[in-house]
Amino acid sequence: MAVYTYTANNISFASFDSWFNSYGGGHLNYNLGEVLQGKTPADTAPYQASEIRSNAYLYGSVVAGTGGTVSVTSGYTQAAAASFTLQNVDFGAIASVTVTATATYPYTFHSFRTASGVGGTVLSSTGQGTTTGTITLSSGVHTGVSTFYAYFTSTHVSP
Repeated sequence: MAVYTYTANNISFASFDSWFNSYGGGHLNYNLGEVLQGKTPADTAPYQASEIRSNAYLYGSVVAGTGGTVSVTSGYTQAAAASFTLQNVDFGAIASVTVTATATYPYTFHSFRTASGVGGTVLSSTGQGTTTGTITLSSGVHTGVSTFYAYFTSTHVSP
């Protein structure tokens, strides 16, 4: 997961383009209230830029390969789907997010990877060979990965 980390000083509103799901591509009209309401957990008014200072924010997406679905089972809830965009989690308030891959027969979970299929590198193989596998995301792990791919293998043997 990609993580955007702010220092204690000099918060640039233009940096919201880097991590906030609703912004991107040179957004010109930044709204602090929209950003703080749109993160997980959401903040309430009054809004202050100091709420962003020294915090790290999750962004990115998760994609399931053929043979299963992905969901978020801890940190916040995301129903099982073929793919989804990760919520902008404030790691100052939520320590980690657990993404779960669930295989459908005749597949089993193999690994979370940096590319689809068997491409890229393995990020987690916790649960390999079973119907479910997990990866835990926090502010200090996989900080440069913006898309997580769940890879499943077929257990079906042809006669």
